[in-house]
Amino acid sequence: MRQFRKKPPQAIHEVYQRAISQRFYVLSRTRCGDLNCPEEIVELTGSTGNIYHVHIAKMPRCDCPHAMKGHQCKHVLYVLSRVLRADSHLVYQLALLSSELRDIFQRAPPIDNAEGGAEKDRSRKAIEGDCPICFCELDESDKTVYCKATCGNNIHTECFEMWAATKRQQNGGSRDPVTCPMCRSPWEGDEDSVKKILNTGVVGREGYVNVASQLGISRVRGE
Repeated sequence: MRQFRKKPPQAIHEVYQRAISQRFYVLSRTRCGDLNCPEEIVELTGSTGNIYHVHIAKMPRCDCPHAMKGHQCKHVLYVLSRVLRADSHLVYQLALLSSELRDIFQRAPPIDNAEGGAEKDRSRKAIEGDCPICFCELDESDKTVYCKATCGNNIHTECFEMWAATKRQQNGGSRDPVTCPMCRSPWEGDEDSVKKILNTGVVGREGYVNVASQLGISRVRGE
């Protein structure tokens, strides 16, 4: 295990600023491990449209190029701070104790899934709280879409388009109905958003699936 850091090292400040200032799109969260030492794997798109996997465990890690070189990457910091809302002194640690992991996941927002049946409340919910994909706060001035089929939850339009485009690519370009990220019901909403994700992503030179081209995202990397 790594030594406990009493304060964040100077080198981490710039990386952390990128983690909280850039927008990332959470595609899935999968809880694993066990009750004594819970873990979570978060699949997300980076700021250039590449899809990465962050594994929050005793040794938090990511499969992005920056992390693979041995650096603490912005994706891990983003997941710990924004998605899981870990205490600030845990975000910059290189290793976590089982007790710290238990505390993080006890406090973390629940993972949304369709099991148990979704309530058919088709009325649009108030535009408040966090977007379930980027985990940034929703504001009435933001461009949003909502699930008209079942749950009525709001999502940033850009976030929904990125999530749906990536899911379609992962399904081999299937034209099966796009689903709601929250309740998994077939999507009934903004038709322009659905039309925008008909194309599939491509595998880039680094081997990562990339969906930047569909949505006009720059592929210029900022580590």
